[in-house]
Amino acid sequence: MIELISIIFTFFTFILFSIFPFQIQYSQKVIFNYNYNNYDILFLNLIVNISILLVLSFTKIDYFYYFIMFSTISLISNFYFLIQKKSYFKKYFNINFIFFILLNIFIFIYLAQDPTLSWDSQKNWFYKAQSFFYNYNFFDLSDMEGVNYYPHLGTFLWGFFWKNSILQYEYFGRLIYIYIFLLSIFSICDLLKKSENIKIILVSILLLICFDNFLFRGYQEVLIFSLLIFSTKNFYNYISSQNKKFLLISFICINLLPWIKNEGYLFLIVFNFSLLFLGLGFLKKKEVIYFILSSLILLIFKKYLFFRYLGIDLFHGGTLDLVINFNILLEYIYFITLGFIIAIFKYKVWLFILLSIFYLNKKNKNFFKELKIIKFLKINFFLYLILVLGIYFSYVNHIYGLSWWIDNSLDRIIYQISGFFIIYIILAVNYIKIKI
Repeated sequence: MIELISIIFTFFTFILFSIFPFQIQYSQKVIFNYNYNNYDILFLNLIVNISILLVLSFTKIDYFYYFIMFSTISLISNFYFLIQKKSYFKKYFNINFIFFILLNIFIFIYLAQDPTLSWDSQKNWFYKAQSFFYNYNFFDLSDMEGVNYYPHLGTFLWGFFWKNSILQYEYFGRLIYIYIFLLSIFSICDLLKKSENIKIILVSILLLICFDNFLFRGYQEVLIFSLLIFSTKNFYNYISSQNKKFLLISFICINLLPWIKNEGYLFLIVFNFSLLFLGLGFLKKKEVIYFILSSLILLIFKKYLFFRYLGIDLFHGGTLDLVINFNILLEYIYFITLGFIIAIFKYKVWLFILLSIFYLNKKNKNFFKELKIIKFLKINFFLYLILVLGIYFSYVNHIYGLSWWIDNSLDRIIYQISGFFIIYIILAVNYIKIKI
């Protein structure tokens, strides 16, 4: 019983970090005056607070005292607005949001039944989370067990919420991954121009084809997946409204990726390259330049910190100095093709994405209002394909062998990238006539 109470308390904790510092009414009027919905403000506050926690990970501030201070301010602030205007939280009392709450609690309990960590999590990620649980900071990571040059933001969230849970069981820290995952799925489905019933049905379908219990055993992929969803959604809103605030939100999301996993910086580079292609015809050049330059500065800063204090291995033993022959090329084509097929059928969300791409491409271009975002997605699809092919091509002469790398990582990379393209499914459903 006490464990169930602690799980509910943990969910309430995540809500506190999702309704402050931006108030609901303020955000609706000033920030999200275009296409505002429940989950936008929750995700916005969450990524702002995640960014603050990232900064906190470099300090010696006691994480428990920060947690108490933040929770108190969030409670007082929101209670004040609730008293001032009783309709403050009225927008959240609907079947969609109740479904969101129940799913969180249900999956939290499901994870609690078997909170086992995966191999990579036990050997590497766990030690980072444990370090933050004991209030160490980024500069202490060089002395810990495991691979110290792995980015630390995801494990800081893990350690932070683990430390500030009632029972202080390790898996309570990992519940934040489930919350962020569900928040991203519900958020992207709010782009649907359909009834609430259809939204709930699509949310359920996406959860069934995107949820992988294995990834919640300490892996960081689900955070990349979720941030890519929210980044794409806000870029879609930016293209539709030309509101710079959406571009800023997308900027925050995409620039958090390198702090979660090493391949995050490659995803950031792909996003910036696609902006260069798209910006020539659709976007304001000055805003594109600011976005790219700021991202580059932050990326260089991150790389400097890891090089200076932890050491860096960008390629995990991969190399671009290759001796190519026909047999190597055939072996590469065979293993990468097989790897793609297995990954797509493992994460069936890609079957829906590919079907959506096929459906949208068959339509007359004049049929769409979203030509810009579709072009943006096409550019990214091409660039991501080149990226993945290039990553694994660098391993053809690796000591572990190309097949080992494909077997152990390709499916998870494909899963992360799918977050960027789930919006294809939403766009396709919007043009299908459904009445429920």
